[in-house]
Amino acid sequence: MADVLANLASSMTLGKDEAADVPICQRWVIPLIIEMLLDDTNVISVLPVDAEEWRQLLIDYLEHEKFPDDLRHHSEIRRRTPRFLYYKRTLYRCSFERVLLRCLGEEEANQAMEEAHSGVCGAHQSGPKLHFQLKKMGYYWPSMVKDCLEHAKRCQVCQFHSNFIHQQPEPLHHTVASWPFDAWGLDVVGPITPKSSAGEAYILVATYYFSK
Repeated sequence: MADVLANLASSMTLGKDEAADVPICQRWVIPLIIEMLLDDTNVISVLPVDAEEWRQLLIDYLEHEKFPDDLRHHSEIRRRTPRFLYYKRTLYRCSFERVLLRCLGEEEANQAMEEAHSGVCGAHQSGPKLHFQLKKMGYYWPSMVKDCLEHAKRCQVCQFHSNFIHQQPEPLHHTVASWPFDAWGLDVVGPITPKSSAGEAYILVATYYFSK
């Protein structure tokens, strides 16, 4: 907020003895500075963010013990905050391995996924592997599993170079050996005492190595 106010002050062209009031409607706002010259006055428009930042609810409770206006979120905030830590204006989440993971917003999460998936050290991992890599790098946001799966599916490079089977499915065919006697073993057993009932004294043994 201090940076936003400093940018507003530097963009206004007021005289030495002139002053202007800038109303702040919400805490999380995006300033849209419009330079218009209307009767030597400065016009500044502020557009509030409709999407609620998920980190701000936890920060408000950890820093000021402030609950959101919706009563349904009170129990959820109390249940989730023991695993979070707000230190030096940065929100962290304690993982099951007792490692502090930095909590990211939507824009920061998209940048982290892009860098980990297809950056300098990216290997175009699949969704679960990308999620594991981001946690190993020390990042967290609530929907990171779903976002990693969708990000991996939308990657055009992965779609072009994936290991797809392009062969049409067809019934299996039996393999016929071209040389039926190329893997046979022959041996002679004998003489046999006493002889067999038919009077043979020797036995010829032939073994096909493939089928035994």
